[in-house]
Amino acid sequence: MFLGHLQHSTFAMPAAIASALDYLRHTDFSQMEPGRYPVDGDNVFALVQDPMTQAWETGLPEFHARYIDIQYLLEGEETIGYSLANPELEKITDQLAERDIAFVAQQENETRLMLTPGMFAIFFPGELHRPCRASNAPMMIKKVVVKISVDLISK
Repeated sequence: MFLGHLQHSTFAMPAAIASALDYLRHTDFSQMEPGRYPVDGDNVFALVQDPMTQAWETGLPEFHARYIDIQYLLEGEETIGYSLANPELEKITDQLAERDIAFVAQQENETRLMLTPGMFAIFFPGELHRPCRASNAPMMIKKVVVKISVDLISK
């Protein structure tokens, strides 16, 4: 997991992640409607979202197997829960084959990542994350989730 601000992200990253961060830096999302936008076919794509954040106590941690997530906040405030990968956890919902997502029970000692506009969090396959949690009161946010095929990193 990496946490950073788009304007201050000068650390070395694999080429596919660096390219996705450049895409976020140079794309004007202000007029883009929610939906899926191809960047490199199914290898890299962006999901523009405008969800309402939910209370911290709600929601289940999720993880992915085939894609890396870059969760980038455009507007509002968002807290994302984070826990280390744990392949021993029982899946409550397993849609890894169909949608590359599985959910597990809430975790004790989950770290809270507080995002403000311009910040991003990168989650690698298996890492638990619980996005769209309210920092204070629930609010509408606008964010972009860039999905990067893990195959681009492991080549």
